[in-house]
Amino acid sequence: MKKLIAIFFITVTPVTLFGQANILNAKSPSEIGVTTADQDKLDNNKPLDYGYVGDKDILFSKTVWEIIDLDERVNFPLFFPVDTTLVGKERRPLVHYILNGVLNGEIENYYVEDNLKDKMTREQLDRSLRYKKIRRGEGEGIGEERISIEAGNKYNFLLNYGVAIPSEYQNVDQTLLSDKELGEFDQAMTDLIFENNLLGEDEYSEEVFDYADIVEFRIKGIWYFDSKLSELKYRPIAIAPVVQTPRSKADRKDNPAAEEAYAALFWLFYPDTRDVLYKADAFNEKNTSRPISFDDLINAHRFSGYIFKEDNVYEDREIEKYIPKNALLRLLESERIREKIRNLEHDMWSW
Repeated sequence: MKKLIAIFFITVTPVTLFGQANILNAKSPSEIGVTTADQDKLDNNKPLDYGYVGDKDILFSKTVWEIIDLDERVNFPLFFPVDTTLVGKERRPLVHYILNGVLNGEIENYYVEDNLKDKMTREQLDRSLRYKKIRRGEGEGIGEERISIEAGNKYNFLLNYGVAIPSEYQNVDQTLLSDKELGEFDQAMTDLIFENNLLGEDEYSEEVFDYADIVEFRIKGIWYFDSKLSELKYRPIAIAPVVQTPRSKADRKDNPAAEEAYAALFWLFYPDTRDVLYKADAFNEKNTSRPISFDDLINAHRFSGYIFKEDNVYEDREIEKYIPKNALLRLLESERIREKIRNLEHDMWSW
């Protein structure tokens, strides 16, 4: 019994030290949250590799897409803190680590859609994080008014300042353009105005992405039954943060009645994020000395999410496509899909 107790304390003590985030050993506030050299030696500081799963070992599988609503209390560890000035640097929301990993190059590939085919460019990402809008108002000092007074429209305004217009936008008859094409043309002219710094600071407004703008995460994963382990397991495949767009924030400042618009910043292949998320800890409300990494939290499916799509013969259509006007029925359909997966596991042990 004494040997067992000794082995227990030898095993548990290093793990407990890691949970302290170096706060008990720090000589200054800057050392809080920074591991020591001794801790780095004891900790491999890398996520546990996924084991190989042969196709023949999978008796059945189902791919599902889930929405992690950050308004739900159980998902608060993924959302808070939104104001990072109020806490130490060791505490950050999930989107902080994902976004910084992309911007710093630790996560190299990010995609437009959940099929992970079309890569997003850095220019596209920057545009989704920041939006400049030419101000409207009375007087010649306001951007839209000055453009109208000086040149009549943005195209002529650019010509007056000697800006080279791309060939695809030259001599375009705007009256023949559709609403979508007209919007793209206007945005292209606006981008050229900002690229050439033709407006003063008081003539435009700028909105940037803030952590408080995130509303949900969308995650694509596979539930599968491993015949070797005789166990139903979950494997995350892709993840995306969904935010209120900076453009929507700018529009709502001009018109508070305007509808909010949301969009995914990007989609990430989840295994590409593991090295980043393993080093990032989520807040543990029950025991702050034993945080759980975001990688462990997601792999263990320790979040509340509802299914909004499953792989199906109808081109993986979303539930909203066939139940369009009834939120309650969509939730019931989500639970039906989840229960179907549970029943598949249950049927393995029934005869």
